[in-house]
Amino acid sequence: MLRSWAYYASAADDGWTAQQSKDVWSQVRFRPRVLRNVDGPLDLRTRIVGNESRLPFMISPAAMGKLAHSDGELCLVEGAGRVGIVYAPSNHCSVAHHDLAAAARPSQTLFFQLYVHRERWRSEKQLADANAMGFKAVIITVDVAVPGNRELDLRTGLDDNALTLGNEGAELGQKGTLAVATTAATIDASVTFDDIAWVKKASGGLPVLVKGIQCVEDALAAVAAGADGLVLSNHGGRQVNTATTPLEILLELRHHAPHLLSSTDKLTIIVDGGVRRGTDIVKALCLGAHAVSLARPFMYSLVYGPDGVEKVARVLEDEVVRAMKLLGVTSVGELGPQFVNTSRLDRLVFGGKL
Repeated sequence: MLRSWAYYASAADDGWTAQQSKDVWSQVRFRPRVLRNVDGPLDLRTRIVGNESRLPFMISPAAMGKLAHSDGELCLVEGAGRVGIVYAPSNHCSVAHHDLAAAARPSQTLFFQLYVHRERWRSEKQLADANAMGFKAVIITVDVAVPGNRELDLRTGLDDNALTLGNEGAELGQKGTLAVATTAATIDASVTFDDIAWVKKASGGLPVLVKGIQCVEDALAAVAAGADGLVLSNHGGRQVNTATTPLEILLELRHHAPHLLSSTDKLTIIVDGGVRRGTDIVKALCLGAHAVSLARPFMYSLVYGPDGVEKVARVLEDEVVRAMKLLGVTSVGELGPQFVNTSRLDRLVFGGKL
């Protein structure tokens, strides 16, 4: 179990970025409004690249679900289905994607996460299969040209039998720590913005979200290349230590490219990283994000199976509802920058010439 925890918790080098990505949310202060009628149910719905979600958060791609539970990512599918949120299984999940798609409820929304393979035909097949299986969008992860230096992983090691891959690893006849190392070596480090169009074509026209955006220049370039959504993420602090936190990336977009945050009908902005409370989710929505994505809290919850996944989602939902009522709003659409004070972070926002 220690080794399983180490895989999920591991971060780059000394973990500074992973910790800061959590801590930075407390630097944003709420500005509650009072004497507002907030009696009755709230409308927490949002749209993520055209797909309605009952709640303004989703489950991020994360590998190796069977490290925590024998049913692995099947628990995430079931838990997400119970609460009506989007789930994006990892390209390196431990259950085959066709089994996950078969387990999903008829109205459930699954996104397909992709690491582009050096042998492009493999990725093309995966994308075509994802469309055929009913996945509603593609999340292409672009911040892993090389693996990060995840020291906790290296110190503890992993159980070879626990790490069998359900998709690419099974196809390649690999398992265990060898699978992790070999799969990392298969990621195509030559991917550019021009490949967004290729991903969209290979998937049969599915919406494409680019995950791993860490500066406004790349956000603008991804949109210009045809991205339908951006996931502001530093890969959970697992890649470049001392990289910018997702919240700071969102603030950078607000400062330099506020038009990107205008409407979810044109472009979906998702903040991914360091979110642990419903108040964090509400702060992101106030600052222009259309949704928030979480991985580690849901991966830890797998120990309790689908009930654990559902419990995490219900706790977050309750916290979002409470925060919104205390701010004086009854729908996600009412949230805006007037409800938060970011002055403690403004000095950290990149102010150089683009």
